[in-house]
Amino acid sequence: MLNITEAAAEQMKLSITEETKGMSLRVAAAKMDDGSIQYGMGFDDNKADSDAIIDCDGLEILIADNCLELLTGATIDYVALEDENKHFIFINPNDPNHKAPENN
Repeated sequence: MLNITEAAAEQMKLSITEETKGMSLRVAAAKMDDGSIQYGMGFDDNKADSDAIIDCDGLEILIADNCLELLTGATIDYVALEDENKHFIFINPNDPNHKAPENN
């Protein structure tokens, strides 16, 4: 299943607005022509019976059946990158361009 770090979960919950309150967060993945994986996240109020559901500290995360294989074993994190701004990142061993983080 999809893993979500504590930092990512906290930021996801902070992203909830009055308009998105009560909605689930949908995480999606699609394989591109070059084999890489493109990701998307957004609040959604349409839940399908075939969606996988993850409870993340009270925030419901949906994954469509056709995305599940690409996201199994992946991790979403929220980290500072080179520009020092924080971003959601996907660490996914299913992505052919995946490089495991180096331990310092």
